[in-house]
Amino acid sequence: MAIKVWGIDVSKYNHPIDWKKVKNAGVKFAILRVGFASTSNRNKLYVDPYFEEFYKGAKKVGMPVGAYFYSRCNSVETAKKEAEFILNAIKGKQFEYPIWLDVEDTTTLKSASRSTLTTAVVTCLEKIKNAGYYVGIYSGKYILRDQLNDERLKKYDHWIAQYATRSTYKTYKISMWQFGGEVNFLTRKKIPGIGNDVADQNYCYKDYPTIIKNAGLNGFKQNHLKFELPFYIKTLGKVNIRKLPSTDSQIIYTVPGKGIKYKITKISENGKWGYASYRKGWITLNKNYVEKG
Repeated sequence: MAIKVWGIDVSKYNHPIDWKKVKNAGVKFAILRVGFASTSNRNKLYVDPYFEEFYKGAKKVGMPVGAYFYSRCNSVETAKKEAEFILNAIKGKQFEYPIWLDVEDTTTLKSASRSTLTTAVVTCLEKIKNAGYYVGIYSGKYILRDQLNDERLKKYDHWIAQYATRSTYKTYKISMWQFGGEVNFLTRKKIPGIGNDVADQNYCYKDYPTIIKNAGLNGFKQNHLKFELPFYIKTLGKVNIRKLPSTDSQIIYTVPGKGIKYKITKISENGKWGYASYRKGWITLNKNYVEKG
């Protein structure tokens, strides 16, 4: 079933925010600006002055959050510096949505070649990803087409900015679409609880909270076994093996009890199920039911 979730992204310009009112208005998630690189000196990096306040406020009302950083990296050196800064700023926090690199700064896009800029973006994203975070790129379709090498960036989720009635970016699949803010053709412009009543608005097309939590990313502890394939598991008690990797699927065998060993040759896309080749079916990888064999 297709997913389309409405959310916002905010920075210091949206302060103050009454998160309870925002949630009651129907907003399902918020992407918080963690920081930015100075427009006068790309080596000067700052945390958004309200990042901590926004994070605590959103979490208090149960609002799922992600984060974005306004980037000006144009070399491997500046990319690594930005990544380290971001990792330090988000350390100890949990994010149900990705950590996004905002690539749109006009001066930066003119400061280096297409190849060099793309390498910088990849370097920054990979460093954050390797630290255990789900990452993505935020940009516009023309920037991706004309000033970056989108082919090299296709492995990262895309959050596309385009204020219109529909997104016309068709190169790769969109994970999130920023469709409006002060200019808005789809929904109301004002959102109760936002300081100036206006915030950038987005539709998200992926179930990030489930994906991220199941994978044990973004500060969350993984509750499912994950090893390099193939690997062996051992049951902790009675457990079902199913035709498909879902609790709604047909049960093809019920493991009678503790200590039964199975070889896992495949893992489901959401990371919650393993394919037990001997039984030709799927078994949960939840640590409450199985352990490493």
